[in-house]
Amino acid sequence: MTSFRLYIDRLKQERQYQWKNTKAVIDWTILVYIVLTLLFVAAMVYDMFPSLIAILQELPYGLSFFVIYYLAWSGTIRVFYQQADSYFFVHRKDLLNGLKKWGTIAGLGLNVVKGVLIAALSYLLMEAISPSTLPLVEWILFYLTLFLFITVLDKVIDLHWSGWKRKLITIALFLAIGFFAYLTVVESMWILAIVMLMGGFIVLLVIYLRAESFWVDMAHNEKIRQKYVGMIFYASEYVHVPRASDRTKPLFFRRSQRIIEDRRPHGALTELFFKYLLRNSRHIFSYLQMVGITIAAMAYLPLWMTFGLFMAFFFFLKEWLNIVYDELVGHPFLNMHKGKKLIQEHYQELVTRWLYYPAIGLVGFVLIMNTLFHFLMR
Repeated sequence: MTSFRLYIDRLKQERQYQWKNTKAVIDWTILVYIVLTLLFVAAMVYDMFPSLIAILQELPYGLSFFVIYYLAWSGTIRVFYQQADSYFFVHRKDLLNGLKKWGTIAGLGLNVVKGVLIAALSYLLMEAISPSTLPLVEWILFYLTLFLFITVLDKVIDLHWSGWKRKLITIALFLAIGFFAYLTVVESMWILAIVMLMGGFIVLLVIYLRAESFWVDMAHNEKIRQKYVGMIFYASEYVHVPRASDRTKPLFFRRSQRIIEDRRPHGALTELFFKYLLRNSRHIFSYLQMVGITIAAMAYLPLWMTFGLFMAFFFFLKEWLNIVYDELVGHPFLNMHKGKKLIQEHYQELVTRWLYYPAIGLVGFVLIMNTLFHFLMR
């Protein structure tokens, strides 16, 4: 067996594995809804494109550039290492090195396509916002080399640092490279920047290929694999995939004292729902994020779109709260009480309303004020 044949087999196994998971949770009705949603979003973006350009023109130029720069950190190189390879190929290091080589080549090839697409689309967007700002060829070459340089740099960082050190170094390099990229655009140092980035890319690539990175690449491969599986299962409302948390103590109500004096069944379940949601920072931030982003978007969107956004928020927040409620009542401990007085079908509305109505009221108030300002300022 050659290393290239091994890479092709691993690639096929990965595609079959993800396809089986997809078929397990997504039926034809979900696919139809996904397609219809994508068509609706595409039509909406096409219809409001002039308004989006007008909004972006009012924003600082550096903010648009920051978003484009942030996308340059989305590249990845995936090597299909498995934990058993350390035993089966203990005497065939050439296969492991070859698998790493072909994975790197394939990853860089995909990153080249991704980088060129982002560079081309960002050029068209920046031209619509501020014409004659960027040269086409120089910008695409610069962004592509920047994209590849950051992708390999991220792999080298993984090899040498972990934990808080890795996060600290990544943040420092993010700021430093961002300043360098901004300086390149402002001062038009295209040729110098491209040469420097290409030289750095080659050096980092050689360091990565020569380094012993089996365990790091194996962990990274498994992380990506589970990420795809999680994305697939999140598409099904009947599959609960809880996220792991490093927190050992809850954020609120650590001593679990009584917060609702009414001890009727739905009152007890309401208290349990509050504690379950507020003790998990993921739920807290998701709730605040939905409310905050909706209110912020209303300040920039046209008036007719704010009403559509409010209707979408009206249904989406209700569905999200119902999902959190289902997670709670699906706990093995509460399964013992199904069919009893503690968990009844109509309790879902009584429990979730305490978080649903305040959010709807706040967003509705912002919508009303936005409508009044719109007609008063005309």
